[in-house]
Amino acid sequence: SIFMCVVALLFVSQARAAYRDMKQEIETYSPPSYFQDLTRPPLESEEPVRDSDFDVERQKIEELKSQWLKSLSTADTGPVFFRSDDQLLRSLRPAASDAHAAGEALKGEFTLATLETLALIRSPGVKAAENRLRASIETFSQAQNLDEILRQYTALTEGLKTGIGPMKGKDPVEMKCPFPGVLSLKGQIANQEVKTAREYLEAARRETVTATRIAYWNLLFIHKAQKITAEMIGLLRDLEAVATSRYETGKTSFQDVVRIRIKREILAEELITLREKQRNLESKIREILYLAHDIKHGFPKAVLPMGKIRTQQTLSKIAHEHRQELRRLRARVGKMERMIEMAETMVLPRYTLNLSLYEDEAVTKVGSAATKNTFPTSIEVSRGAGLPKMPWYGFEDAYLRETRQKLKALREDLKQAEAATADRVRSSWFEQDRARREMSLFKDKVVNLSKSALDVTTRGYESGNVLFADVIASYTLWLDANLSLANQQRNFGVAWAELEQTVGTTLR
Repeated sequence: SIFMCVVALLFVSQARAAYRDMKQEIETYSPPSYFQDLTRPPLESEEPVRDSDFDVERQKIEELKSQWLKSLSTADTGPVFFRSDDQLLRSLRPAASDAHAAGEALKGEFTLATLETLALIRSPGVKAAENRLRASIETFSQAQNLDEILRQYTALTEGLKTGIGPMKGKDPVEMKCPFPGVLSLKGQIANQEVKTAREYLEAARRETVTATRIAYWNLLFIHKAQKITAEMIGLLRDLEAVATSRYETGKTSFQDVVRIRIKREILAEELITLREKQRNLESKIREILYLAHDIKHGFPKAVLPMGKIRTQQTLSKIAHEHRQELRRLRARVGKMERMIEMAETMVLPRYTLNLSLYEDEAVTKVGSAATKNTFPTSIEVSRGAGLPKMPWYGFEDAYLRETRQKLKALREDLKQAEAATADRVRSSWFEQDRARREMSLFKDKVVNLSKSALDVTTRGYESGNVLFADVIASYTLWLDANLSLANQQRNFGVAWAELEQTVGTTLR
């Protein structure tokens, strides 16, 4: 019995020592450093811990938005129809909002580059397209803000376990898979939508610049035609004086004098018509530049289109890459492809029923205080084996089939547009080539020959060796040749502008 008492005392003393050591160990326990980094609350200067995948996609969307906003500035290096000279653009910048400054820029002799730049910075049509592009860019913020609100709502409304660790809301796995992937697709869809709006803007700039160029070449022709007609009227006055002198000496009939006067009066009336046409073209330019009708401007500088003549094959390649209608259709195709992909991600059944997904709820899922099982132990009736996760899967799949057919139709529209572009390039190249050949013909041969014929017949008529009918014919030939040369120069400029309009970029 004494032995048993001794053994009991030793056991009690050892138990008390073990309990004391365990108590001391618990009181002095400190979790590992990595666990402390994960569970400690953030300092005031620190940002709260966020989902890395979600933040990566958000950052991508922000970068896309910044790039598109930059494309609206002069620093844009992307494909554009026309890019103004930087120095000229800076000098004309006040004219964007000041009509008086725009009128001052057009006083005297103005260039085509000045008119093009003023059209881009003042045209209401271009500004409207820019505003629509800015509105489309805001879809980037809408794409990410909705998901951000949903994430914040989930974090604030899910159950909290405040007994231990930081006050952290549950972030269910369902919100992470395929949550970042869906957000990425939303960003890509928004990007394709902005691409479409950007091509509408470039098309508006293209049409505005083309209309400006055509008006410029027509106005230049009118000024040349007035100068040629006025010169012809002066020549007819000199011829009338010669005919009158011959009539007074009895060397010709009065009919010659009358015919010259009739021709001169007809040309004088034509000169008035040309001046009225000039006012019409000036009104067209004021419309493009959004200027008041009382603002007067000068006359265009006499130039010819400068650029390298390209082959049809080269022009077709350029048009296939740069024409705005084709780029817009490609953006629409890309948008619809991503819409279908996002719908399939969110609607179609996944490769797994997600029975093994595990949420971060270790405290409530294990031990005697567990409120639910760690893994699912049953399946809902509506989501049984072989059934889609979403009961309305069949209805949504019909919508997807409809969208897929629309995508096929859009791709066929793109093929048709590419074929039509090739045909338009051929027609535009033909008009430009014909105008160039005819312009060279009149400039190098016809005008010089008509001038020689005019000088010879005039001297012959003064000496009485040439009939009056031949004289009038030579004067008419000279007038027609010079007007035709000016007209062919106008046609060449207009054909060049329309060719650039067809290929979708300025050919320099």
